[in-house]
This record gives sequence, structure tokens and C-alpha cells, in this order.
Amino acid sequence: MRSWSHFALFSLAVSVTAQELYVRSEFLRVGADGKVIQQDRVERPREILSPAFARNGFASYMLTAHIPAGIEYTLDVGQNPEDSVRVVFYRQHYNPNGIPDRLEKATLPVQGKAAKEEHLTFWMDLYVANNAPVRRLKIEIQLWAGDRWILYPMEARLVEAQIPAFQPKFWGLPAPEARADAAMISPWRDHLCRPLKSEFQPQETTIRLLQQRNVQQDVALTKKLGRDIGIQSFVRAGIAPEAALPDAWCAAPPEHWRDSLNAEWYLKLRDHLYRQ
Repeated sequence: MRSWSHFALFSLAVSVTAQELYVRSEFLRVGADGKVIQQDRVERPREILSPAFARNGFASYMLTAHIPAGIEYTLDVGQNPEDSVRVVFYRQHYNPNGIPDRLEKATLPVQGKAAKEEHLTFWMDLYVANNAPVRRLKIEIQLWAGDRWILYPMEARLVEAQIPAFQPKFWGLPAPEARADAAMISPWRDHLCRPLKSEFQPQETTIRLLQQRNVQQDVALTKKLGRDIGIQSFVRAGIAPEAALPDAWCAAPPEHWRDSLNAEWYLKLRDHLYRQ
């Protein structure tokens, strides 16, 4: 990991070569071609420049680096202040239909040499400690490819929101081919509708599993803030007020209220919770 004091030397690389390093939200899964898969594509993807992080919680992103054939590379993350968050990278793997799903933990820095042109995509997990101070911090993705640095800087905000302790549970996972935001359905139905049987035992780490873990953080926070805040969050995210009421929301098929929303709609719900 490079010291932050060195980063200014390479600041011009951001505007010149930013197209070779992408950071996307956790709801935009990326195929082997480096593009968001068809199910998750949105007209205006969210820019990940100044994200809010809740304390005692995870924030997760899709990181894609384009590596030309024959190029050696090193991928790492810098922080200022150092060690403000815990960083874990997972290399993604594809199912037989080309959908990214299974995750394999990678050691930082990630180093290698591309035998052919590659679009390397990682799930980036950032964990904020329970006692972290409310402040701003800098997080910078650093890619050394061939003979130059390519950087993606973020000015993150550690906010007052604090995820209460909870025990993750799983009720099964959406199909890999489902749109990424389907991961929110079971955790919220368990909270707003009726308790669901949680007999599913995950056998491997997948994108769907960690998406659902992150949604369970939001549900835990909602339980702390109150059900009315949860309903307000649904409305702020784009669900019609009458459809956001628990009875109506629970009775409607998910396709009914998700049809008019894109794969990243859920981020607005999370934003509202974090501002409470």
C-alpha cells in the first residue's frame, strides 16, 4: 500500500486514464467483457465519489480494472488516515451463463501479468469499526499497469448512523440471473411482512450472499430507528406511498413495484436511513 503523501504525484492520471479503472455500486454486476451485465444496466449509474459509510457496517463496491495483454499490474488501496477502514478484495468468478457470482478472497496488493486483455473485477468490501469517529477520509484505488499509475480517489464520509449488532440469517438467495436488487426482498419481507424460515446454510461466498448481508444491515438499522423510518425510506427510493405501506408492499409481487425502478433504486433507500 502506497503512502498517501505520494498520491499527488500521479493526480493527472485520474483525468487521463480513468476509463481503465471503474468503481461501481454493488448492484451493478460486471461481466467478463468489463461491462455491466444486461440485467443490472441503468441509464445513469451512480458515481462513487463521496460515499457515506455507516459505522459497524460494510460498504461494498464493484471494482473493474482493464489490463492490456502482456502488462504486469499491481492493484492496491490507499487510505488517509491510514487504516480508517478494513479492506477486503474478492475476485469474482462466473457461472455457466456468464453471470458473476462466486467470490474468492484475494490478498492485497493484487499482482499479476495479463496473458491476454482482461477486465479484472473484484468485490471490494470496506468495513467501518463500531467506534470509528464521524469524519471524512480519503480512499484511493491504485492501479499500476505497465509504466503508469491509474487512480480512483474517493472522499468518503463516516456518518453518525451506527449498525446495531445482529446475527445474519439467510432464507435462500435469488437466482444469479435475477436483477441484483432482488437481494433486498427476503430481508425486508422477514421484517415488514412475517418472519421467514431461515434454514439456508451458505456453502460458499457469493455476490448474492454479501448483497443480502448488506441489506440485513439496513434492516437492523431500521429496527433501531423505527418502522415509520423504513416506510419513509421506501418512498424516498421511488416506491409510491400507498405501495410502500407494509400491507400493500407485502401483498404485491416484487415485479409489481420494481418494474418502474432500476437496479440501483435501493441505494436511495439506504441513503435515507443513513441520514436519520
